[in-house]
Amino acid sequence: MNRWVIMMPVAGLAGLAAILGFRMGQPMTETEIINRYAAEYVETFGGEAMLTDCIATAGKGTVRLIVQCTHADGRRAVFPAGNRGELLPLTEGPEA
Repeated sequence: MNRWVIMMPVAGLAGLAAILGFRMGQPMTETEIINRYAAEYVETFGGEAMLTDCIATAGKGTVRLIVQCTHADGRRAVFPAGNRGELLPLTEGPEA
């Protein structure tokens, strides 16, 4: 059996792993972050909650964006997101 028969699948798997690793290392876009936390808000609040209840503002320091959602009944949800889209504790501002 030729070496290339064994090495081609191995090379293909290594290439796939490299592509997936590169893609996973990319930071999320602002749109992806906003959509992620707006969907979480709708899932959590249910009922009349809509994606359009949410806005995003720039954060400070390690906080990239602050997604704020206000329900029709006055309840609020605040999601401070880091550079990779991870939820961070809110330590600054009136909501802290």
